[in-house]
Amino acid sequence: MTGYLNIRQAATFLGGRSVSWLRSHLHEIPHRKLYDRLLFDPAELRAFVEARSVRRDPVDLADLVSAVVGAGRKGRTGK
Repeated sequence: MTGYLNIRQAATFLGGRSVSWLRSHLHEIPHRKLYDRLLFDPAELRAFVEARSVRRDPVDLADLVSAVVGAGRKGRTGK
C-alpha cells in the first residue's frame, strides 16, 4: 500500500473503528497533520496494531484433551 490514508480509511484499517473513536484516541495513534487534514501511514498503523496485539502460543488440542481426561481419571477409584 502506498501513500497516506485519510481518517475514514484509517478507521476502516483499524478494524472498522468509528471516526469519532479514532479522533478520541489520536494521542495513541501515529498520524501526521497537514493543515486541517489528518494523515495516517499504513505501515505505522500496522506496527501500532502489532505492538498492541496479544500473541498466544498455539495449543496442541490432543495434549489438552489428554491432560483433562487423564486428570479426571486419576480421581476415580478402580472398579
